[in-house]
Amino acid sequence: MAEGRAGALEDYATAAFSMSGVKQDISLEDWKGGWASIVGGLNGKPTSQQFNMVTYILSALLNQAISDLSAVKRTANSAMPKSDFTARQIVSLLAAYGLMKGCNADTVDGKHANAFAPSTHEHSASQITSGNLPIERGGTGSGTAADACKNLGAMRNAGGTFTGTVYFADGTVHYVTSAGDAHFKSLAASGDISAQRVYDAVYNDYAELMPRGEDTEPGDIIALDTSSQTERYIKATNLSNRIAGIHTDEYAMLIGGNKVGAGQDFLKENLPSFIPVSLAGRVHTKVVGPVHTGDYIVLSSTPGVGRAVAPCESYPANKIVGYACEGDDRTDLRLVKVRVGGA
Repeated sequence: MAEGRAGALEDYATAAFSMSGVKQDISLEDWKGGWASIVGGLNGKPTSQQFNMVTYILSALLNQAISDLSAVKRTANSAMPKSDFTARQIVSLLAAYGLMKGCNADTVDGKHANAFAPSTHEHSASQITSGNLPIERGGTGSGTAADACKNLGAMRNAGGTFTGTVYFADGTVHYVTSAGDAHFKSLAASGDISAQRVYDAVYNDYAELMPRGEDTEPGDIIALDTSSQTERYIKATNLSNRIAGIHTDEYAMLIGGNKVGAGQDFLKENLPSFIPVSLAGRVHTKVVGPVHTGDYIVLSSTPGVGRAVAPCESYPANKIVGYACEGDDRTDLRLVKVRVGGA
């Protein structure tokens, strides 16, 4: 590149100083003697043509130097690896070398600090005037009291202390009225229940859970097993002396049995060990032979099955199961409604 520039200077100098004479060698003293000693001219001064030529030569050399410098710069840039830096990376790199100390880098990323929210901030409750705070932030996640209660799983109105979950239906089947009338499918209480009157039970008998001595089914006549030294109840026969009642699944009230744990099914837990025996009321009972309305029902020779007393028969009261509330002339095994203990 330097040889190129020297050759160009030689060409320009030859053209410039050979136009009106022979080119002369220039000594150091000539350079020191001034402009006229170098370029000649008229009366020791350069002509316009000589001046323009020298200016052109110098301009050409300057442009060549600039071009060479640009080429060097492009070559150097091409050799360097390319990397993109974010404002955060630039600040971090400068800080690592101690160059960011005391420096205000407010606009390194092109924006002032007030254009961004601080990393942490707090507000008092009085400053929050709009929007819904989520539950995890101490809010209710809603804008109305009803929705707030729904989101929180809380009762909408005040009414004492509630523990656990309380469900109310739509007011057509299971509900509590403002007058205090409660309508439920079922009710379980671990304490006492007190009421002035209890009614609307469509079932017909009052029963008690008695210790089971054998497998029985609804309609079986049940008696105390007097051959056992522990209390147990079995199907009665005409030899039984202590009639307890009738195995029932129609009870309007059932007492006895063992307590069960929370969430357990009372009957499922108790029926394997106890028989629900009707003590009073009307219940369907197994019988054989013709039965007329009003006939006394006594024990037959078939375990658990009764029959009607014949007109000529006489039975003691402790042998009578009850009286028939309905009758027919059938002779097969069937169920007939009997008033338990009626004599």
